[in-house]
Amino acid sequence: MYADLISNLTTADRKALADRGVPNARVSEWRTGLRLPTRPQALALAEVTNIDPMELEKELVLIEAEKEAATKPTMRELIDRLRKHTLL
Repeated sequence: MYADLISNLTTADRKALADRGVPNARVSEWRTGLRLPTRPQALALAEVTNIDPMELEKELVLIEAEKEAATKPTMRELIDRLRKHTLL
């Protein structure tokens, strides 16, 4: 969802985000994968795109955990256990 959401932002969406304090440069960093939205930015993104903010937050947490799991085997094990039990 997140990747599709970011790649499909319109000029109007970017302006609406800027009106909420999220600069275009930050949106570009999301697109390149350099950064993820902060919680307040995620709320603004959810509002602008009319999606459930909790679903977006859930996906962002998982993306962050996956990045950490790339270097930490214990985090990888935790994610795998949670997925096995369908919590993620």
